[in-house]
Formats: sequence, C-alpha cells, structure tokens
Amino acid sequence: MGVPFVLQTTLANSKPSSEAAYPAGLGRRLGAGLYDGLLIVALWMGTLFIGVLINSGEAISGAGVQMLLLAELLVFYLYFWSRDGQTLGMTAWRIKVVDETGRPPSFRQLIIRLISALLSWISLGIGYLWFYVGKRQQTWHDQLSKTLVVHIPKSHRR
Repeated sequence: MGVPFVLQTTLANSKPSSEAAYPAGLGRRLGAGLYDGLLIVALWMGTLFIGVLINSGEAISGAGVQMLLLAELLVFYLYFWSRDGQTLGMTAWRIKVVDETGRPPSFRQLIIRLISALLSWISLGIGYLWFYVGKRQQTWHDQLSKTLVVHIPKSHRR
C-alpha cells in the first residue's frame, strides 16, 4: 500500500510543505482527545446503564466495574488505531498515528503507546508537555512506542 505522505519532523516555527504530513500540534491532539473522551463517556454510560438494568435497578460499583470500563477504554483506542491509525476524534482533527517511517504502527507499538500514554497523564501531563522539549515534537508515548502523530493536509485523499 505504500506511504501516503512524506513525514517531515521539523520544528514548529518552520513552514511545512502543503504536500507533506507534519507533526500534529498539542492543541490538535488535545482537541481530538476531548472528542474521544466524550465518545468514551457515552460508551461508559451505556455500559453502566445496562449494568444497572441487570442489577434490578441498583447501582453497580467495585473493582470489576472499574476493570470493565478500563478495558473498554483500551479496546476503543486499540481498535481505532489498529484499523487506520485514527480514532473518531483524530479523524475530525485530521491527525493520525504512524510509525517513524510513515506506515501504520504495529500492534506491539500500539500497546506500548497506550500504556505509556497513561504514564504521560499520571505524571501530571509532563509526558505530553515533553512535546515542546524534544527535537522531533514527540510526547513520551510517541518516543517510547516509536510512533508519531501527524497532521494530515487537506489535500490528502484516502
């Protein structure tokens, strides 16, 4: 299938070519994360609603419920990222996860990315802010999984 675009890992103040994908800014990433967060909350609400129905109208809680919700979160990201490198939020913001060569990441890379993204959040967001420190505009989870999040130009067609 070939690489649909050329990767360009320049600094934020340089002008990317209109023909090349370039590193997605933190604002786009957070915007996509907000969209995805709303979808995940809706998924969780549906799951919990079904749980309450099954439990004769009583609230459900406990470690089992929390593990189920965490599993839904993990499956959500793994499904969309392994499908075409984009969640629904990422599609709306025209960003995509690719490996360092511009190809779709391996499943192993996606697992590493997902686990290390949780570490980026747990560290009070320092892993995300690393985007501004590194030379290639990568967060911790980008670096650990050897992936990039790129902004897809409007001219790019699927």
